[in-house]
Amino acid sequence: MIISYNWLKELCPHDLAADALAERLSHAGLCVETCEAREDDWVLEVDVTANRPDCLSHIGIAREAAALTGRRVCRPEIKVAEDASVRFNGLSSVKVECPDLCPHYTARVILGVKVGPSPEWMQRRLVTCGLRPVNNIVDVTNYVLLESGQPLHTFDMALLDERRIVVRRAGLGETMVTIDGTQCRLSPEMCVIADARKPVAIAGVMGGLESEIRDATSDVLLESARFCPPNIRRTSRALGLSSDSSCRFERGVDPENVERASRRAAQLILELAGGRLASGLADVRDDRPKAAEVTMRFERLAMVLGLKVDAADVRRIFEGLEIEITKQTRSAVTVVIPSWRASDLTREIDLIEEVVRIHGYDRISETTRIPVTVAKMSARERCMRTARHLLAGEGFDEVVTFSLIAPGKAQIAQPWHDGGPIALRNPFSADRTHLRLTNMANLLGVKSFNASHGADAMDMFELAKVYVPRNTAADEQPEEKLCLSLLTDREDGFLVLKGALANVLEALHVEGSLSEEPAQVGPFAEGESLRLLLDDRLLGCVGIVSESMAAELDVDSRPALLEVDFDLLIEKARIDATLRPIPKFPSVERDIAVVVDEAVRWSDLRCCVLASSVEHLEAIEFFDVYRGQQVPAGKKSIAFSLTFRASDRTLTGEEVDAARDRVVAALAKGFGATLR
Repeated sequence: MIISYNWLKELCPHDLAADALAERLSHAGLCVETCEAREDDWVLEVDVTANRPDCLSHIGIAREAAALTGRRVCRPEIKVAEDASVRFNGLSSVKVECPDLCPHYTARVILGVKVGPSPEWMQRRLVTCGLRPVNNIVDVTNYVLLESGQPLHTFDMALLDERRIVVRRAGLGETMVTIDGTQCRLSPEMCVIADARKPVAIAGVMGGLESEIRDATSDVLLESARFCPPNIRRTSRALGLSSDSSCRFERGVDPENVERASRRAAQLILELAGGRLASGLADVRDDRPKAAEVTMRFERLAMVLGLKVDAADVRRIFEGLEIEITKQTRSAVTVVIPSWRASDLTREIDLIEEVVRIHGYDRISETTRIPVTVAKMSARERCMRTARHLLAGEGFDEVVTFSLIAPGKAQIAQPWHDGGPIALRNPFSADRTHLRLTNMANLLGVKSFNASHGADAMDMFELAKVYVPRNTAADEQPEEKLCLSLLTDREDGFLVLKGALANVLEALHVEGSLSEEPAQVGPFAEGESLRLLLDDRLLGCVGIVSESMAAELDVDSRPALLEVDFDLLIEKARIDATLRPIPKFPSVERDIAVVVDEAVRWSDLRCCVLASSVEHLEAIEFFDVYRGQQVPAGKKSIAFSLTFRASDRTLTGEEVDAARDRVVAALAKGFGATLR
């Protein structure tokens, strides 16, 4: 669970710094894996155990913070105004045919909404927590999910047949396309949300593409429900679909938060998208579990822990966790188990555990103290995390494939070795007989598999080890090389991957000069691949898959592939970049276009400019290449910009022009370049 520190502090005002709060939460049983600064906020990644689904929300973590700091949770006030002129019953209806799979279902209708971008504050919080903003309607449901832990879904009313909802088991052979484009074949064991004719959502897992909110949506049906956790888990595994909603439903959501979350979402939709909330709602509930009472004896508490906890401290802990105390005597305390902890707190020993984890495990006497601290990531881990976050933000999906493979053409002639992959002496299966020599072959396999299942366009990456034979004794262990591999089907995929690599180099602050040279390596078409060098050391390769390889994989497109030595990038990275003062004097730019022979590369020109040691040259950047009527045959025009800046004064136009002329002279001498 990714938590925004600023959002958490709004729900539970306290004085702890982010790292101090992370340490306190870890000591209390909620392991905070990382605590990182992000713009004006801090991000806490909390490892939530399966028995604590209540902590899959900011309010849930706020309860923990309240108990640890002696404060109270400040929930947002919910006020919604219903329009008495329109009633839900006249607009829609809900029927639950399988109450064993859906014990509670609510629906509200909001008319006349205006779909558009959500406000900046909401988008910032969603992005901080790892979600992509979509529009104000969808963003509200995601926001309430992160706030309260209750998943919600919205339907375009105009796209619901007869404008009604039927919660039922799927029919044999029924199919549906989810919002992520996955074609799903359903079975009668699965629960679906349907209209009068067809399924429009897989209950608790993912909504359908046909009924999703669009820019033209005007009337919205807001769903908030509770589903059978084992059924959601089986459905998610069977379809290979996982979502933030299924993660929570399969662990169990607060049964008393379903309707409240619906009101909260309706409130935010009215504030951000306008519209009118129909009076009334559909509220179909099959079960109403009774809150249990549990008594904890102070004598038993002292016996189990080996220490005495004051009754006042016990009260403070329970009140911070919002566990209501119904009776307290000198010998015992009786509490009502809140709905969000009904599956977790059932016995006296459970209450004792709650007391000690907040009071402090470190206060229990022990012969050997084992301190618990938030582990710091190594530079290697930070580089890997940075690259993963960057590529995910650029639209690439991360895949994890097998290290053991079957040898094939895609494994041969890779940048790391001229031979084939290493064979296993005792393979455990006929199709896992060798160690992979490259990740690119596995990406092509994933591409082929997805294409055969209707997903033609792919953008993916893998950051994993490959195993390169050593040119020594046959028994010596292979070199394990950490490689970053990318595949894309985008238009101009070759340039897309080069741009993605440039962004990774920039994010890691890699020191060194990147160059490239034509090479025929990997599963690439002739003349459509490059070998990449970093300070004259082999970094990797990039190219377009050949037609023969695409035909062998039975795919219609020719994707672009890239693979680089990530160990080399880690070696050259400066993840803790040093800061320098903002320049006091302005920069001056000059654009130059030179005509050179077709064989001359941009990297050659750049090296020539840098070698000319022109004074005050701050940056050089390529921006265009041209071949046409104004350029002779066998020639091309390369355009680039030069940025000049002095640290002690503002440069004059004459100084800059003189420096530019020296650059042109160097290019003319080195390559016979002429100004265009």
